[in-house]
Amino acid sequence: MFLNEHYDAVMAMMGRSGFLVLLAGFATSFLVFGVFGLFATRDRSVVRLRALSAAMTSRGPALTRGQEAEAPRGWKKALIPEDPSIRAQIRFQLAKVGFDRPDSVELFFVIRLVLALFVPVTVVGLIGLSQAGLLPRALADALDTTSCVHLMQVAAIGAAVGFYGPGYWLNKRIRDRRMNITLAFPNAMDLIQVSVEAGMSFDAAVARVGHELGRVAPELAYELLLLQMETQAGRDRETALFDMAERMGIDEAKSFALVVVQSMQFGTSLTAALRTYAVEMRQMRELAAQEKANKLPVQMSAVMSILMLPALFLITLTPIIIRYLEVG
Repeated sequence: MFLNEHYDAVMAMMGRSGFLVLLAGFATSFLVFGVFGLFATRDRSVVRLRALSAAMTSRGPALTRGQEAEAPRGWKKALIPEDPSIRAQIRFQLAKVGFDRPDSVELFFVIRLVLALFVPVTVVGLIGLSQAGLLPRALADALDTTSCVHLMQVAAIGAAVGFYGPGYWLNKRIRDRRMNITLAFPNAMDLIQVSVEAGMSFDAAVARVGHELGRVAPELAYELLLLQMETQAGRDRETALFDMAERMGIDEAKSFALVVVQSMQFGTSLTAALRTYAVEMRQMRELAAQEKANKLPVQMSAVMSILMLPALFLITLTPIIIRYLEVG
């Protein structure tokens, strides 16, 4: 009895159409949060280690450029590019930011499609509910007073943002990751050089530095630990080094891989090679700092000119304007 009276009171306050819209909103919210929780609550470190272990035992690391996924079939052909080079490039970019799932490319395109269609479908759905009389009066009046052109503009802008937003987010994550690796790479090379000079092997030094940098530079630590795990799994060290440099996307990592490979191929001292490379890295870091310092006067002069020119024009032209007004 109490529930019936409460239901009747709610229906009297909101109306049947508003109550149905509220229920649909709650259902949609629960569905969205459920899907988000399904993917967000998973332990990504465990998933990545399992994928890495499975890839090592089969045909190589999970983050190499040459690894190809299956060609899209059925309805996926309309969503995913059929060119394997484009799929490999997108998969490689997703792997750079840590998304090394087997279906990462498919998931990326599905998310982009859902985000692109969300706003247009919402606008069309609201128009249909308004015409059917299932929306609250305030929202229905707002839709009636809005022109069709404005609704189409909102739908088009929402579709564009949803379609290009994931690509922009992915490129931003790649740039941030590359910047973090660039800042932490010289210190890592110094630590590796010191560890090798202390008597550790190259693989042990890479593993030790990777563990030590886990909190300070997790992106670089992950790459170093992945390199060590690949070599332990029996993969060729030269290929593993160049794949690591390719994943990092910085020139310093490629130079480091070349130095180590040449030292091992020609039988030269790895300690001396790493010491020389560490010195060059410190010099390059100092030159980069000097370059930024030399750019500051030019940048400051441009900003100062932009801020000072209006004040100078005001001081110079104000007496002339006052005299012109007095004469006029």
